[in-house]
Order: sequence, then structure tokens, then C-alpha cells
Amino acid sequence: MKVIKGGTLEEQMKSVDVILKQMSGKLQKTVVGIITPFPISGYTDVPVNSVVLRYMFPADGKVTIGFAFVENMPECGVDIYINLHRGDAVDSVSIFTKKQTITVEPDIEVFAGDRLVVSMKVKGQGEVTGIWISFLWVPKIKDAEVKQFLIDDLERISEENAEEFSNLSATEESGS
Repeated sequence: MKVIKGGTLEEQMKSVDVILKQMSGKLQKTVVGIITPFPISGYTDVPVNSVVLRYMFPADGKVTIGFAFVENMPECGVDIYINLHRGDAVDSVSIFTKKQTITVEPDIEVFAGDRLVVSMKVKGQGEVTGIWISFLWVPKIKDAEVKQFLIDDLERISEENAEEFSNLSATEESGS
């Protein structure tokens, strides 16, 4: 069975081109954008009421990892309190450290409206200053907006933008 038609090489190439165009229309081509984890971070020189970070979650998700750096760590160390407020309830985790840097993996589920409050208290005498703190929050897929675009649509939009840009450039050149 001969699929490619034509007696000459040029006619055969045209036949192959027609077949490829017909087949490409049957392929579904999409581009999917993925939402990455969202950083929650802050810095405070001197904590107010021991609080170093406050954050309210706008959607369900999970807090996966956290990191803290204390510029002026007291020798006696600090207690770090990670409190998750949900309605009137509070889930709390406390960590004691004398290290200037610490990584924590709270791996806690959060819901829209939950409030994260992180505080630090000196274990003995002195004060803690210069606190950097950061967490990664991963929104749940149901709360993430996932859009699919046909590659043809993306190419069309790209061409339209290129055309608008060239029209804008031509207008600017004629106006100068």
C-alpha cells in the first residue's frame, strides 16, 4: 500500500506535506502552567511581643519547610513557637535552639483563613535581634488556577503581540 502520492520528488514532498498537516490537526497539543510553592517570609530587627512573623492563608494547602536565621543569637538560646490558629483552636510546636540557623519541617495542613504566628523568646537573659524567617506554603491543586492553552492559540497571541509591537514601533519612529 503506497501512501505517498506523486511521480516526481517534488510531488511526493507535497504529498508528505499534506499528510503531515492532516496528522498535526489530530494531535492535541497543550501547555500547562504549574503553580510553584509560595514563600512566606519576613525580617524583624526587634520582635514586638516576641512575634517575628504573622501570615493568614488565603487558600488550603500545606506548609512544608521553614528556615530561620538569627543575626544576634543569645548564648542561652531561644524557644521558637510556631502557632497555627484555626478559629478558636491553636496548634502549637515549640523548638529550642542555640544555633544561629535552623531548618524546620512542620509539614502541616492549612485551610483558608488559618493564621500562622511565629514567635521567639530568649531562654535566659538577653534579647534576640535581627531575625530572618521563611516558610514554603504549597496551595492545594483545587485552589490553584490551572489553565490549558492550545499551542496554536499561544502562537496566535504571540503573533498578535508581535504585530502590535511592530505597529507601536512604527508609530514611535514616525512621531520622532
